[in-house]
Amino acid sequence: MEKIGYAVLGCGFIGKLHAGVISRLPNAYLAAVCDVNKTAAAEMGAQYGCKVYNDYRELLRDAAVDAVTVCLPSGMHRDAVIACAREKKHVLCEKPIDISVEHAQEMVAACRQNGVTFGVILQHRFDRPVLALQEAVRQGLMGRLLWGASRTIWYRDAQYFQNPYRGTWQYDGGGALINQSIHYIDLLLNFFGRVKSVSGKCRTLLHHEIEAEDVGVANLEFSNGCLATVEGSTVCYPGLYAELCLFGEKGSAIVRNDHLLFYQLESGKNAALDAVVDVARANSQHLDARISDESHYRQYEDFTQALLEGRQPAVTGADALHGLSVIKAIYTSSDQKREIYL
Repeated sequence: MEKIGYAVLGCGFIGKLHAGVISRLPNAYLAAVCDVNKTAAAEMGAQYGCKVYNDYRELLRDAAVDAVTVCLPSGMHRDAVIACAREKKHVLCEKPIDISVEHAQEMVAACRQNGVTFGVILQHRFDRPVLALQEAVRQGLMGRLLWGASRTIWYRDAQYFQNPYRGTWQYDGGGALINQSIHYIDLLLNFFGRVKSVSGKCRTLLHHEIEAEDVGVANLEFSNGCLATVEGSTVCYPGLYAELCLFGEKGSAIVRNDHLLFYQLESGKNAALDAVVDVARANSQHLDARISDESHYRQYEDFTQALLEGRQPAVTGADALHGLSVIKAIYTSSDQKREIYL
C-alpha cells in the first residue's frame, strides 16, 4: 500500500498530539518533524525515529515529505502554508486557519494555484454524535432546521495565559471565540450553512492580563433565514461545557462535551442516535485543556485517503475560511457597535 509521508511543523503540545496520531495511521508515516526549538525537535524525532529539522525551508526540500501538518501559533500560519504550497506539499493546518481573513484567502488561493490539497483541523466534525446527527438531518428526520446555538462555557486560569502567545491579537488573533469556541462555532456553521450577518459583543471581564476577549456573545442570521446564538468564555469557573443545540421542525438535539446529551424526533426513536447518547459524559465538567485524539484520528484518515484518491478532504481550507470570517465579523461588530453583513 502506498503511504503518505507527513511532517509536523511545530513540536509543542498540539504538535505532539498530531505526531502520535500520524504514527498510528496504517497508510501514512511520520517522515520528519521541525521546530526552531532544537531540544523539542530532537526529542520528538528520537521518539518517532524520523528526520529532524530546525528550519522549515530545509524541511520542504525533503522528497520523503508529501504533506505538512502546521502546528505553529496561528499568526504564523500564512507564511508556512504558502511556503508548503509553493514546494508542492499538501497541507493540514491547525485551527484557526489564520488570524486574518485576508491571509486565509491568500492561503486558499496559493494551495489552489499550486495544485496541493489544503485541509484545516476541525476535528469535532468527526465526533460520532455529530456524524450521526448529520445523517439524521440528511434523512430529513429533524425537518428543516430553524434555530441553533453554540456555547463554550469554559475556564482558563492565569497560568494558562502565561504563554506569551495566548490571548494576543498578533499570534492568537483574539481570545475565547477564535480559540476555545471555534470548534463548536464551526459545527453550527456546518449544520446551518452560510452566515448572512452577525451582531456581537466581546469583553475582557476577568483576564485583564490578555489583550483579547474572555467573553464573547453574538446573534447570527444565516442566508437560509435560520437564526443562531453564540456564547464563548474562559471565565466560567471551574469550567463547564461546550454545547451545540439544534432545533428543527420535527426534532431537537443537544451535543454537549462531544457527546449526545438529548434528542427527540417526531418520528420516534432512532437507533444510530440512541447508540451515541451518553448523558453522564455529556454532563461532566470541562476542568482542563486536555483533549482526546479520537476525532483527530478520523480526520487524518479522511485527509490521508483524500490524498491517495485525489479528492478533496471533508474539511477544506475554504470551510475554515468561512468560520474565520464569521468570528472576525463578530469582533468587528463589537468594535463598531453595529450589525455586520458578510
